[in-house]
Amino acid sequence: MNLRVENVAKYLAFGLEVPGTILGGVVLGYLADAKFGTGPWLTILGSVLGFVGAVFRLIKYLKFFRRGKSKFSRRVPAANMPIYD
Repeated sequence: MNLRVENVAKYLAFGLEVPGTILGGVVLGYLADAKFGTGPWLTILGSVLGFVGAVFRLIKYLKFFRRGKSKFSRRVPAANMPIYD
C-alpha cells in the first residue's frame, strides 16, 4: 500500500472535520438549551445547523479532491508536443 503522508493527512482531516462539525453544533445547542432553559429546541437547531455546515464542508472537500486528482493524473507532454484535450 503506497500511501503518502499528504494523502493520509487530507483524508484524516476530512474524516474528523465533517463529524466534528455536526457534533459541535449539537454540543453548542445543548449548552445554549441548558443556559436559556428552552428545552430541546436549540439542540435541534444546533444539530440542523451542524449538519448543514458539514454538507458545505463535504462539498468543499469534494471539489478539493477532484481538483487535486486531475492536477496530478494528467501526463506532462514534451516541450514541443501539442496538448489535445
